[in-house]
Amino acid sequence: MDVSGGSIHDHRSRRFAVPRPWFERPLWQVGLGAALVAAAASVLVYVAARAAGVPMALTEVFEDEFKRMPVANMVWGALLEGGVAGTALAAACRRWTTRPRPYFVALALTGLSASFAMPVASDGSVATKVVLSISHVVVAIIIVPALALALPPRAIPSENQQAWDSRRTDGHG
Repeated sequence: MDVSGGSIHDHRSRRFAVPRPWFERPLWQVGLGAALVAAAASVLVYVAARAAGVPMALTEVFEDEFKRMPVANMVWGALLEGGVAGTALAAACRRWTTRPRPYFVALALTGLSASFAMPVASDGSVATKVVLSISHVVVAIIIVPALALALPPRAIPSENQQAWDSRRTDGHG
């Protein structure tokens, strides 16, 4: 017998937690999960590029010598620039726009376009620049849809905001 008085095999006496779909979780959880997946995908892009013979070498600031870019840079870029910045942008759109989802997608795609300036302006080989640009796209393909689907398509009226938040987080965050 279990504590509830039913038998161990009596499933009606137990309450099973049904996991919420990922897009109904708090925004920070969606952003963190998407950023972790994006970081792993970015590492795969780096490893595939190295296996294909791409040097992935850049010069340091005020240096003349090329050095191989550490794979950790790919991880930090996905986590910080993609995950943290993307989640902060999604939260700002949810808070201050009338249509959070479309505004977020438009701003995120604008940010993606602007992010190509760094690889293009770098002093790496053409192959390195292409791989870095591809990694930006891979990270965006993972993070932007995840965060966009976690946003409401239209703003929630302020009097209903608390009800919306409690429905989404179920009191956990």
